[in-house]
Amino acid sequence: MEDFNHFREGLSSEEKETLKKIYDKKTKELKEVLGREIVIDNEHLELVNLCYNLFTKTTETNKVTEYRVVLVDPLYTLKIKNFDLMLYNEGIKTAILIEVKSSISERSLGETVDETIQAADEARSRKDKLELFIGGEIERIESVILSFAYYTDSLKDVVISKGASLCIWAYHFPPGLIRMLRTGEDVHSEQLAGRMHADENLRQILLKEISTSRMGGLRSLPIMPTSHMFAKLEHIGQQLFTRLDRQPQDRRWFGYPLVFNLCKQAFSPTELDDSQIEEEAKKIIDAAIEVGLFRKINEEDEISLMEFEISYRRRDYEKFKEDYLERRAKERAFDASVKEFKHEKGLKKLDEFRE
Repeated sequence: MEDFNHFREGLSSEEKETLKKIYDKKTKELKEVLGREIVIDNEHLELVNLCYNLFTKTTETNKVTEYRVVLVDPLYTLKIKNFDLMLYNEGIKTAILIEVKSSISERSLGETVDETIQAADEARSRKDKLELFIGGEIERIESVILSFAYYTDSLKDVVISKGASLCIWAYHFPPGLIRMLRTGEDVHSEQLAGRMHADENLRQILLKEISTSRMGGLRSLPIMPTSHMFAKLEHIGQQLFTRLDRQPQDRRWFGYPLVFNLCKQAFSPTELDDSQIEEEAKKIIDAAIEVGLFRKINEEDEISLMEFEISYRRRDYEKFKEDYLERRAKERAFDASVKEFKHEKGLKKLDEFRE
């Protein structure tokens, strides 16, 4: 913001007006981009939850295959990008890493496959850590991309052309079915290539189909460490409302400990330790202050000692979302508008303009 204002001060009235028009246009564009990011993140979380709910303990799929979810964002603490869930079958010591994609552009298909394969290779090289996380031995690791059926035929073509060791699960909605795509007629060859699951029980039910209709809209995972910040603020805000509504009017304030506990509860299926959850909680508090969700009510400078009120009422969700998009879009628009202004003027540096 300071750089933007400093740059603006050196412009003529006419140039300031030009910059403002660019800034307004960029703000509108970025607001739409942010809105789309939130929609995609929400769709992604819904798809992750569908898969998660299918493989929790005692579900029909778990009983038939003996696979269960053991980790959410399994590689997050190892700082390896990709994969949302890890399934594990203790009997055959096999882990399955699942990358969920709610949206894939045509031009990013190859990149998606390459990144997933690279992450799987890195995961295999850190197998000892994964074994430590789950408290069990892993002899085999298989990889999956789960996406909407709209994308999976094109994805299959890329996987085959690259000879990639990836299974592809397609989600058909409606009617709410998950099915594994066949990448070749010879099942044994495809197993060896890593494009079909070695376990027959899992392979058979996925080649047929698994219904997700009983799962409904159940969100066992309200947020993940890799979720969009808006989703994190939305969830923590709703949880705070629920707890504060039970308090007398003069006691509807909270501090860092409550936010930490809410984060610890939300991230319990992950491998985050207390120090990493503390880091997440502080990021959420910082973001909530920046976008006006939290209002500080004491004079403390240390975040762990601060006390807050929520600036919005429970029914103000749409207003909060609109304000969030507006604030974040404006922040991103500062640099983007200056860059475009310079480009239009044929300038690369501020000093060139002032000369």
